[in-house]
This record gives sequence, C-alpha cells and structure tokens, in this order.
Amino acid sequence: MNKNQRIFYLDFIRVIAILLVIFIHVSAIDTTLNIGSGQWQITKIINYLAHISVPVFFMISGSLLLNSKKTTSLSYTWKQRIPRATIPFVMWSVISPIVVGIYAHSLSVKNVLHVVKTILYQPTSPTLWFMYPLIGIYILSPVLKTFVQNATTEMLIYVTGIWLVTCSLLPSIAVMLPKNFEHILELSPIANFFLVGGFTGYFILGYLLTKLKVEKTSNIVLLLVFLIAGFAGNFVSEANPTIFDPNNGYYVTSIFIPIMSVAAFILLQKWGSRITSKTTIKVFEFLAPLVFGVYLIHNLLILYVEPYFMNTLGIHGLAGTFLRYLVVLGLSILIIWILNLIPGVNYLLTGNSHKRK
Repeated sequence: MNKNQRIFYLDFIRVIAILLVIFIHVSAIDTTLNIGSGQWQITKIINYLAHISVPVFFMISGSLLLNSKKTTSLSYTWKQRIPRATIPFVMWSVISPIVVGIYAHSLSVKNVLHVVKTILYQPTSPTLWFMYPLIGIYILSPVLKTFVQNATTEMLIYVTGIWLVTCSLLPSIAVMLPKNFEHILELSPIANFFLVGGFTGYFILGYLLTKLKVEKTSNIVLLLVFLIAGFAGNFVSEANPTIFDPNNGYYVTSIFIPIMSVAAFILLQKWGSRITSKTTIKVFEFLAPLVFGVYLIHNLLILYVEPYFMNTLGIHGLAGTFLRYLVVLGLSILIIWILNLIPGVNYLLTGNSHKRK
C-alpha cells in the first residue's frame, strides 16, 4: 500500500465517519419518540451502529499523528497542530451561544458571556464535547509518539489490551450483573489502574492497526463481528440504559463499541484502499478537508431544521428523519465550503489554510 492510497483511505474513512456523526445527532430526537414501534427500532439500531464514528475519528488521528515524524516536535505540535484544532473550537464555542440565543429570542452579551466563561469546564454546544479529549490527546501526542516508536507490536497489543479490559470490558460486565453484585468488578480509584484511559486507547489502537496485516482479514468475518456486536450492544443498551454514561463515556465503557469500531475501521480501510474510480476519489478528496468544519456547524443547523420539518411541515417517521439528515448534511457542506474559500476565515472557522505547512 503506497502513501497516496493510505492518505486516501483515511480521507474515505473520515468522510464516512462525519456522515454517521450527523445521523446520530439528527436522529437523536427520533430515538425518544414512538418507543417500541417498528420505525423506532430501525432508527435506534442505525443510530447505535453509527456510534463507531467517534472512535473512528480518534483512530484516524492516531494513525496519522503517531506515524508522523513531526509529532515528536513540541514546536510543531504547539504552533501548528494544536492551534488548528483549538482556534476553530474556541470560535464556534462563542458562535454557538449566539446562534442559540437568536433561536431562543434571548440573545444578549450577558447571556453569551455567561456561557462562554465556562468553556474550560463544559462545552457551549453539546456536540463540542468531542474537542476536549481530542485537544488533550493532541497535547499528549509527542509523549505517545515517543512511546509507540520505541514499542514493539507486542507491547502495543499489551497496552491496548489493558485499556480494553479495564476501561471497557469490566465496566460492561459490571452493569449487566445483578444489583447485589454491581460493585464486584469496579476497580478502586485509589489503585488508579486506568493506565491507558478514555479515548487514548482508540488513538493508540488506530496506530496499531497500521502495523498489523489487517488486509488479510475476511470481509464477511468483519461484517459479522460488526453486526453481532452492534445488535448485542443495542439490546443491552435498551435493557440496561446505565451502560450509557451521560458524559459520553459509553464510547469507551461499552465493550460493544470498541469491537464494532475496530471491525468497521478495518473494513473501511480495505474498501477505501480498493477504490479506483477517479470521480469517487475526487468527491472524497473534496469533502475530506471540510469534515472538521461540518462537525463544528452541523448541530446549529439541526436546531433550525428539526422544528421546521417536524412542526411546520409535519414530516415525521423514517422519511422525515432521512430528509432532515440530507438537508442538514447539504447545508453544512455548502456553508463550510463557502467559508473555506475565504482566506483567514477558513483558518479561524475550519482550521484549514491555503498555505498549510
């Protein structure tokens, strides 16, 4: 696999991941309506399967950053990488309460400042939570790069194994045990056994998958693993909602999501590497640089699109869900594409620049 193929398949995965992220947020309201109906079941399972998107984003970052020689440079990390993520995050953290204030007819400088002043503590828009662990991992990336470049494949498997067992497997089993045994598998916080915690595990896992010969894995096996883990995870989440941490910890604490994510990442990697159509390649290469901006803006568009379709137009059901999805997706891409054409603004709001180093 040459360099160009590798870059393209990561762009391919990145675009697929943002499509899934948008579906999660557009369909969120539908998972709370008509519970138990057929359309609810379909929406719920698709929504759950789409949760591979966030882990996949971290795995893409791990694959790119931990394979880059520039990552060991503290100067490059702090002057190039961190600003490209942090500046748009801060800008949209200010824009979000302004847009919400306009929507709620309660816009004032006082209200905006009240929301923005807590930016270090909590996101000003729910979907911006993703930026906190991402920026944290960017800050730690030189340390992680130093580790992985000196680690054997066996050591990387060992570290990700510790992460998977302590952060994912044990918590998943714990929430499914009878109430009398609910604490039997909980590790004492004093022991501080979460040596590789949170999304860092996905970051290292993304790098590890570039070192393993995953191309030989059967597509059918990967698809079966993905679907079995997905349906099992969806069933458990319905039977025991406590597996879903309110702070999005379930991306780690639910064992089903890491299993789904690994299978999906390998499948998408293989599919992306085999794409030869010039038109398809051009489409994904056009969309890939817009992904970050689309992520930052899409939730604000949902704020306006959702009530318009559900209340004003009265369009509901699966057709309504997918119609809203296409509108939010299309508007997000269009707006970010336009912003991306404006020098200076593109860097501030999307992290892109016409003169990127």
